[in-house]
Amino acid sequence: MRDLSPTVKQHLESGATTLCTIWTLTLRNGTVMGFTDHDRNFRIKGVDYFAETGLSGGAVDSRLGFAVDNGSVQGVFRDDRITATDIDAGLYAGARLDTARVNWADLSQRLKISTGFIGEITRQGDSFTFEWLGESARLDRATGRVFSVQCDADFGDARCGLNADSFPTGTTCPRSFSACHNQFGNSRNFRGFPFLIGDDALTAAPRETDSRDGGSRYTDLTGQ
Repeated sequence: MRDLSPTVKQHLESGATTLCTIWTLTLRNGTVMGFTDHDRNFRIKGVDYFAETGLSGGAVDSRLGFAVDNGSVQGVFRDDRITATDIDAGLYAGARLDTARVNWADLSQRLKISTGFIGEITRQGDSFTFEWLGESARLDRATGRVFSVQCDADFGDARCGLNADSFPTGTTCPRSFSACHNQFGNSRNFRGFPFLIGDDALTAAPRETDSRDGGSRYTDLTGQ
């Protein structure tokens, strides 16, 4: 349940509310932009909230636990505050988006609805849609490296260490350790984990003919 202040609770129970929605958009460069679906502009805590900017909120799906909350905000290009050029330039990607309900007759009465960040942005003609994602969506992102038997470097980049121009046009790398070692002689810079033990090795029972001298089982790959 939301913790409502006595004044907000009293207003909601009055039966005749004067509420509007405000959106506070905080860009990654620190710029704060305010929008409202009310018919006049107002200022709250140093942020100007502009009316008639074409923004409207979509349905918000709030979930328990670590499931990702999501929703959307739609709008049209009515002024120069949100432009197609800035959207295409990625200015709003990852921006923080706070939504609240405000009593426009008494701006001290505010009810926080959601906090999250901008995900996918789509636009068509004179309209656009911001996907809104809850904070729990950040838990779904891969952080750091992913353990894989394949190399995660791009052929010829700094992590690979090879000069792609030194090879015939069209040369590609299959990202396997054997190709890195035998085809390119670049096993020192291999950016994968070729010696990960798979499920078959973990579940296989020992055999009479297996060598149990403590040596590496991958001598065919390393040549040592």
